[in-house]
Amino acid sequence: MSQDSQQLIRNAQNGDLEAFRQLVESYQQFVYNVAFRFTASHEDARDVVQECFIRVWKNLHKFDARKKMTTWLYKIIINLCYDELRRAYKKYRCDSNEQQTSFENLQHAEDVDDMLTKADLAEKIKNLSGHLKPRQRTVFILRDLEDLDMEEIAKILKISISAVKSNLYYARQNIRKKCQQLGYIS
Repeated sequence: MSQDSQQLIRNAQNGDLEAFRQLVESYQQFVYNVAFRFTASHEDARDVVQECFIRVWKNLHKFDARKKMTTWLYKIIINLCYDELRRAYKKYRCDSNEQQTSFENLQHAEDVDDMLTKADLAEKIKNLSGHLKPRQRTVFILRDLEDLDMEEIAKILKISISAVKSNLYYARQNIRKKCQQLGYIS
């Protein structure tokens, strides 16, 4: 972290509202992008951004300005999104019969040529990640979509690196299995 960023954080920790406004402006798009990957909703992502910076303001005095601000922000964002992911997963499991029907319709409705394009497959994988268990989805998003390393994910989630690897393995397996079931891959 640059000296300017460290000073900006220290100023904000001392109650400087202008410094806090600059921090919000600096990290607002980052927070939104991460939140959107989890929620897949612009409205929900905006709500997460707002709540995230409320939590930052309330807890800024606890932050060590020598550490990475993004790691701390990831933790806050994930905590905000995690409850929503659990609620969505529970709903997903309850509607399994209805969901199977919608997957079958999706498979027949899409053009085979479109399914073969990399961009289309990537979008489908991103959508399928929404049906993973919350911990698997979190690890999958942070590793494969946000490109964080295993150590940082372990720190953010407060789990071991082997737990990160295990969750990532099962997330990828579940997505691969669903892609095969839907005919996206052979």
